[in-house]
Amino acid sequence: MKKDIKCAPDCKATDEVKGMVSAMSEGDVLILENTRFYKGETKNDPELAESMASLADLFVNDAFGTAHRAHSSTEG
Repeated sequence: MKKDIKCAPDCKATDEVKGMVSAMSEGDVLILENTRFYKGETKNDPELAESMASLADLFVNDAFGTAHRAHSSTEG
């Protein structure tokens, strides 16, 4: 890609993460923090899912082994 890829300090739409998203340009990539730090992830918490979904139009799940689970990041 020959681009710097930034890592957000959280997976939720905090002010800091929203600022990082707002500063992105066309073609930029931002990696969110691991969703497993939140208990709501495995409980398919709709608020957590909504917060994460508000950050982007596209989500890439690189955890194939968990893609079938009904968690916030995969089903919510």
